[in-house]
Amino acid sequence: MNREQKSQLVTSLQNNLVNSAFVAVIHYRGMSDKQLYDLRVALKSKGCGMKIAKNTLVKVAVEKTELKALSEHLSGPTALLYSQDPVALSKIIADMAKQIEVLKIKAGFFNKSLVTESAIKEMAKLGSFEEVRASFLGILNAAQSNFVRLLTAPEKGLATLKTN
Repeated sequence: MNREQKSQLVTSLQNNLVNSAFVAVIHYRGMSDKQLYDLRVALKSKGCGMKIAKNTLVKVAVEKTELKALSEHLSGPTALLYSQDPVALSKIIADMAKQIEVLKIKAGFFNKSLVTESAIKEMAKLGSFEEVRASFLGILNAAQSNFVRLLTAPEKGLATLKTN
């Protein structure tokens, strides 16, 4: 890889990471090609991304950003996972870590601060954005239905008195 290609990689990596709401660093040594492929497919299905690059290039990419705190976790074979939906990414990481023993969660970066492995696993227990949105819409719909039922209740009561 020549200097220009490295520069383009660093720029691309920096853009992907800085424009993501959540970034995670995982250790992937010992994973088979099939397991890495399955991880990439799971990430892509939820709109998440993954990049495996030399740690020195990643350190250059995050050096002048708020993601610099991740630099200390960049040792050994690491992969960077990033997404706009932190819960979806956390769920994928936690599920894959259960299935693949060699996959280790090193750290994450969310809301301008470093996140530990246990915090990522806790985020995985939350509802995804789509689930939360659906439950919120259900609550709004139920409130409207109850309101309409309350408004029509007196009329129904009068109608039943007249028939008796």
